[in-house]
This record gives sequence, structure tokens and C-alpha cells, in this order.
Amino acid sequence: MFRHHIKSAVFSFLFTVLLFSVPFQAKADGFSLHLLDVGQGLSVLVEADGHYLLYDGGGSAASSFVVSYLGRQGVQELDYITVSHYDEDHLSGIVGALHVYACDTILEPDYMAETDIYQSYLSAAQQNGADIVTPSCGDVYMLGNAKVQVVGPSGYDSPSENNRCVSLRIVYGDTSCLICGDMEADGEEDLVASGLELSSDLYVVNHHGSASSSSFYFLDQVLPEYALISCGQGNSYGHPAAETLERLQAMGCSLYRTDRQGTIVAHSDGSSLWFDTEPCTDWSSGDSGRDQSSGDSDSGWNPDDSGSGRSSGDSGSENAAAQGTETAASGITYVCNMNTHKFHYEYCDSVNRMKESNKKYTNESREALIAQGFDPCQNCNP
Repeated sequence: MFRHHIKSAVFSFLFTVLLFSVPFQAKADGFSLHLLDVGQGLSVLVEADGHYLLYDGGGSAASSFVVSYLGRQGVQELDYITVSHYDEDHLSGIVGALHVYACDTILEPDYMAETDIYQSYLSAAQQNGADIVTPSCGDVYMLGNAKVQVVGPSGYDSPSENNRCVSLRIVYGDTSCLICGDMEADGEEDLVASGLELSSDLYVVNHHGSASSSSFYFLDQVLPEYALISCGQGNSYGHPAAETLERLQAMGCSLYRTDRQGTIVAHSDGSSLWFDTEPCTDWSSGDSGRDQSSGDSDSGWNPDDSGSGRSSGDSGSENAAAQGTETAASGITYVCNMNTHKFHYEYCDSVNRMKESNKKYTNESREALIAQGFDPCQNCNP
């Protein structure tokens, strides 16, 4: 009996050694990351060994494109949907996907929003029947052979919704990628302070390349080789910002951007990483692209069957400079949200998502509003 226990213990030990010494082997499906061209928004489809994760879904104008794109990739069911945060340009397409595809688990941030699209999301998630989880920093999920780790936020109490974004680092063999939604500099500092590994080959650039994101402090931890930016051609925010592009260029990153290249797909076999297209050589800021545009919408996005998402003419809305002139002419300088205590330019997308009862139109100065306790919007930067 004693010898039998010894043999069992030895066998268990050898089995454990063998299990953890087996080298990583990618399955036939391998790994791919699709940065969908949803205009001024974000949607990322991650595939690992025939399993799928959808991170955000873009805005309402791109919802049908996202659903059809998933179908063309052979998606029948989603293992995970990750909602970074509840801004419309990230959430609307998820609502569409929930109506079409079964989903096992939804990872969502721990706060609520006072918007119609948020209510639509709650209804769609309930009807879908997916398990809804509020992840904690450090949680790990498996997607085929890919390890998906939640690297932020450390908590959901930030006054900025952008800094509450569910952030993921995905590792497949020797390759890795980082997706953090609209995280900004303060949130990036929290990610670094968590002590979790952030270094990643591929970095989906935070907040569409906003100047308030992708600080050198953060990039020094991520050390990306490839920088992927999702933004709309001729968008009213000037994304990507010149400052951010300069920081990425200084890090030696290869650049990919949806406003110039359409949908971008990266692949990995667990040891090497490659793309379906060459890096972008256009390092000009969104402000430059906006000056050259003529009548593009904020998203600059026009869906087509190829998924390239290139704009093809006037979509009916004016550029930011014209909108700013209209605002000044009307005597309205800013729109205050009396619930969040933020103030915005009248043309800001956030204004369209406010309840009318929360709006305060004013021609007071920026300094006067800040003195009253209002914070400037981090999207339109009034």
C-alpha cells in the first residue's frame, strides 16, 4: 500500500511536469485581431482557435456593418463580449450583435449610464441570456489558447467614465496585444500602478489617439511594436492628435489607422505576428485630415461590403470649425450637463446623448464655469 502511494505521487508529479513543459502549439485557426473600421468609434474582433471575443461595437451608424462583418468571419457564437464603457460610439454595435449572436459571457464596467442606448443595451443583454460579469483587475479568462487578462481599471469610481474602461491584455503564445478603450492619462497611471504586465507587441491606441491618452509614462510600460488607431476620417475631434502620433513615432511603432486604411487585421501563430496590409506612412494628425475634408461627418464613415469603411463624399454634417462658428453666432458658448457637471461645445456628440432636462445652455466663459465647479469635456476639449 505504501509503495502504491509512492507510485501514484511520482506519476502525478511527472504528469504535472509534462503538462507544463509542453510547448505552446497554435491550432489550425490560430489567432487574429480585427480592428473594424467603424468611423469615429471602436470595435475589435478577436479570434483564437475558433473562439471569438468582441470588444466594443462602434456607434449606431456602424452597427449593421459590425454584425455583417462577424457573419463574414464565420462567427456563429461569441464566447465573450467586452463593453469597455457606455459611450455610444463604443456601445451601439454591441446592441446589434446581442440581437443576432448568442454570447456566453459579457464583461462590463460597474457603473450605469443615463442614456437611451444604455437602456437598449440592458434590454438586449437580458434577452440574449449571456452571463453578465463585472470583472476585477487581474481576472483571467481563456479564449481558445489565448489568455485574456483584465489589467484595469483598478476600480470603477473614477469621475471620468473613460478611466473606468474595462482593459484587456491578450496573450497568444509569444505574442500579445493591449486594448483599453478610451483610457486617458490618469487611468493609464492606475494601470501601471497595478503592477500587472502591460508590455504588448500590439497596442490598440487609447481613445482614438487623443492627446490626453498614450502618455510616455504609459508607453514606456507597454513598449508596443505596432500601434493601431481607430478613428473616423475628418472627425470633429482632430483624432489622432499630433502629440500622440509624435509619441508613438518616438517609440518606434509601426502605425496602422482605420481613417486611412480601413479595417485592419493582424494574425499570429503564437510565435510571429503579421498584418494583411503594410504599415501606414501617413503620420499626419486628424486636424490635418479634417482641414483637407469637405463636408465629412464626424465619423467620416460609409459602410460597404468590403469592410474598408472609406468615406465617399458628403454625409451631411459640417466640420468642427463651421459648427463652432454657428455656436458663437447663436449666442451659446457651451452646454452644461447638470448631472455630470461637465460642459461641452454645442456640437459635441455628448450633448446629443444628454437628457434634455440635464442641459443648461450658457454663454458664460470657460473660466466662469470652472469656478462654478464644472469640468471641461475631455472629448471636445472646450
